[in-house]
Parts: sequence; structure tokens; C-alpha cells
Amino acid sequence: MTKFITEANRYILGVLLIIAMTIILGTIPVAVKEAMTSLSPATEFAIRFTIGAMILTPFVRNLNVSLVRDGAILGLLLFAIFATATIGLETISANRASFFFALNMVFVTLFELLFRKRLSVKAALAVILAFTGIGVMSWESGEPLIGNLWLLGFAVCDAAYIIVLEVFSPRHSPIPFTTIQLWVVAALGILWAAPELSEQLEAIQTNLGLLIYLGVFATAIIMLFQIIAQRWISAQEAALLFALEPIFGAIFAFWLLGETFSTRGFIGAAMVLVGIILILTNPKIDESDTQLPQVQESTDSDGVVKSGEVLVGVASANVGET
Repeated sequence: MTKFITEANRYILGVLLIIAMTIILGTIPVAVKEAMTSLSPATEFAIRFTIGAMILTPFVRNLNVSLVRDGAILGLLLFAIFATATIGLETISANRASFFFALNMVFVTLFELLFRKRLSVKAALAVILAFTGIGVMSWESGEPLIGNLWLLGFAVCDAAYIIVLEVFSPRHSPIPFTTIQLWVVAALGILWAAPELSEQLEAIQTNLGLLIYLGVFATAIIMLFQIIAQRWISAQEAALLFALEPIFGAIFAFWLLGETFSTRGFIGAAMVLVGIILILTNPKIDESDTQLPQVQESTDSDGVVKSGEVLVGVASANVGET
């Protein structure tokens, strides 16, 4: 079907899909905090990912050992990402959480500096600005430090996910690869929530609509949106668009929860945004070292696109902000 869409229209559609993703991602901290007013973090987590995995399962084709293995590895990382985010959101406001979620790009740069031993003044300035901004926001908020530490753990795990995903993603078709990851997260979430699930049945029924939104739109749909969009726009362009996420997060937190920043909070938020923009506009460390091999895309008899169809870059990680 997409062969009838012109190249220019594909680019526009890709941009629109990424913007739609950032809007949905901006709602996740608000939705999770709303759900946790009556649900435990573990229960919200387990139900959300079970719903997301079930939505994609009917479309899975051509499973193999390599796909299951790589999906399971990334699923473990994905569990760490979402578990730390869910626990952190218990004690930190949704608007500040959106800026912590955007720190994954900073940690990707730190990992590159650590492993490649190459430092640029621009990258160092970006890291200093982003962490100083987070410090200013945390000092201003008066919230427990433990929530900040959990969300910093989220950013570290998310950065690791990005790096591993760059290696694994071109090998596999997107829908089964995503579904395997979601089922790993769902299974671990159910084990986490098992001791209290029976006590939470009434709360699950009360929040079912919110859980369906989190499972379908804020989990399964955004992952597929990103995979499709990055076939038509570059990873760098997608990453720049993802910088809108903390802005949308702050808007939804104000609109739905009444959360806002003081003057000091706005200064910290601005510092984080400037740091993220510096990271995203920083030239690649070495094109010859970082560019992934180009793989011809093809489809199987079921119409599923095989490995090589997705250009994976640092923007891929925004799947786990939620």
C-alpha cells in the first residue's frame, strides 16, 4: 500500500507520526500517576504490558531462535526501563519526570565518550547543562531524592537499550521483535505484581479504561509508530522531534494535574532542554564507525517486512518512557 505514497508524502507522514508519538509520550507520566492513585505500581505495570503484548500477538509471524533470543535480551532491558520509571513516578511530579525521561540522550553521549574516548567541548557542555538543570529542578521541588534516583536509573537503562537496539533491530521484522519484548516485560510484571493482584481486582476494573489507553496507545502503538516513521525520516530528524516530549509532558501535567514550575523550576527545565538540543545537534563521533550497514528491505509471503527496514538511531529509545 505504501508504494503508492510519494517520497515527499512519506517524509511528511514520518514527521507527523513522530510528533504524534511525542504527544502520546507526554501523556504517559500523567496517565501513570493517575492510575497509581488506586493501583500499585506493579499492578499498573503488569496489566499495561499484558494488554500491549496481546494487541500485537495476532500479527506475529516467522518466529525463530535468534529473534526470540534478541527480543528476550531487549525485553529484560525494557523491563528495567519501565520498572524504574514507574517506581520513580510514585514520588516525583509528572512535569519533572518528563525532563528526566529526556536524559537518555545525555547518557548515550556519556557512553560514547566512555567507550570511544573522544570528547568534544559541545558534548561536555551539553552534559553539564542537562545535569545542572536537573539538579536545579530537584532542589526547587522539595520532593524525595529517591524518586530522582529511580528516574536517573531509567535514563541509564534507556541509553543502554538504545545502544543494544542499534545492533539487534536490523536483524528482525519489527512486529514479532516488538511483541517478544513486550511479552518478556509483561511476564516479569505479572511475577512482580502476583502477591497483590487478587487484592487489586476492583481497582483494575475502576481504571480499566486508563489501563487500556496505556497498553494500546502508550505502549504498542507508539512502538509501531516509531518503526514506521524511521523508514521515511532520518534518525537525527526523529531525535530532534523527540525533544518536544518534555514540553508536551509539562503541558499535560499542568492541564490535567495542575502541576507547574516556579521560576527556579523553569530555569532548570530550560537548561535541560538546551543540553538536549546541544546533544542532538552534536556531529557524529565518526561516521565510518557509527554508520550501520545498509540492508535491502524485503517482505515475506505474509507481507511482513524483514530485517533491514528500520533505520535505528538514538531516537529509538523513547519507546521505554513510559
